[in-house]
Amino acid sequence: MFVKICGIINQVDAELAVAAGADALGFNFWPGSRRYLEPAGAAVDWIRELPDTVVRVGVVVNPTESYATTIAALDGIDLLQLHGAESPEFCLNLAEADIPFWKAIPMTGPGTWLPDYHSERILLDTAAGGKFGGTGVPFPWSWARDLITANPTLELILAGGLTPENVGQAITESRPFGVDVASGVEGRSGRKDIYRVRDFIAAAHSA
Repeated sequence: MFVKICGIINQVDAELAVAAGADALGFNFWPGSRRYLEPAGAAVDWIRELPDTVVRVGVVVNPTESYATTIAALDGIDLLQLHGAESPEFCLNLAEADIPFWKAIPMTGPGTWLPDYHSERILLDTAAGGKFGGTGVPFPWSWARDLITANPTLELILAGGLTPENVGQAITESRPFGVDVASGVEGRSGRKDIYRVRDFIAAAHSA
């Protein structure tokens, strides 16, 4: 089970998550997020130093192509996670420019339509008004299971309100390629609770 810990804002949390067995870490480069990291700031230095065994994901929301290209080019960022309302055409332009990315989509109900976003990996997140992830609210996992069953060639990652307490049940019900968590493993706002990170990863791996 592929596990991504998202919304990392400091080096200590990043290194502890890697030691706990995370497969990927997410770094938010959307200025509207409370977990925002400045692309020209010091965070880029410690992100660069993380081991190559972990996938380092730059999260962006409705970026211009110029901004997407800038974040993708940061030393240490392996790929983008597009977490807004980016169109299939926008995604195609990135793919043609050889910029690796995943696409997140909001789960609005059963039978959610999945356009061709020109990516083999799609993240399924809770639709919550104008928020773009990190809501701490789950959606019905049967919706994910239906989409996963209908798209066997895609690697679909389950997100939205996952915690160490419910991730095992979520995996059992939806059978995703992987899981993604941010607020579900946080103590104080923006800081990861390493014990919850460890419990989350262990629960995901044992499901």
